[in-house]
Amino acid sequence: MASSIIRQRPRFRLRALGRKLIGVLQAPLNRLRRLATPRQIRRYDKLHLGSGARLLDGWGNVDINGLGTLVWDLRKPLPLPGGQVRLVYTEHFIEHIAREDAVRLFSHARKVMAPGAVLRVSTPDLRKLASDYVEDRIVSMEHGGWYPQTPCQMINEGMRLWGHVYLYDEAELMRLLQECGFTDIRRQRWGESQHPELRNLESRPDFGDLILEASA
Repeated sequence: MASSIIRQRPRFRLRALGRKLIGVLQAPLNRLRRLATPRQIRRYDKLHLGSGARLLDGWGNVDINGLGTLVWDLRKPLPLPGGQVRLVYTEHFIEHIAREDAVRLFSHARKVMAPGAVLRVSTPDLRKLASDYVEDRIVSMEHGGWYPQTPCQMINEGMRLWGHVYLYDEAELMRLLQECGFTDIRRQRWGESQHPELRNLESRPDFGDLILEASA
């Protein structure tokens, strides 16, 4: 029903329209680049999945479109042999896809990872958002131009703006990773890791994000 839909503010609507227009213009080029990805991705043993416009040096930056990325639909199996990948990182991506698509994504990633390889996932924390709502704390994000006026606006927009589809708490994300075959799943602090190559990767300000690392 129309009354149940959160109306996006003009800034968010303009951004969405801009992304849609860019996608239409890039579609023919992306189809060609997708054909080259199975060859190009074999150069990498570190994958940055759902990279968007942020490209990490030395990583295979994979997304469905975008300049400088390896173009691939991450709902499909990664075009790599098993055991090649040492590290996988994804930041603020899985909340934009349905849970069943996240299962496909991490199951495919698990199959191409070497024994003992490490996955790091960063995503908004549903429990943190809900706690802020219950405690009447209004969180705004200057870097994203997000300024909710009430706790009710905050929790609705936090779950539905920016194309969010499914937000996780720690227990649910751990359960999902276990379903996909990962073990030794641990919560990590923003920018911190026992693995040097996984440190200081988060690019967004720290708003109590849910960050987990897991072993293949």
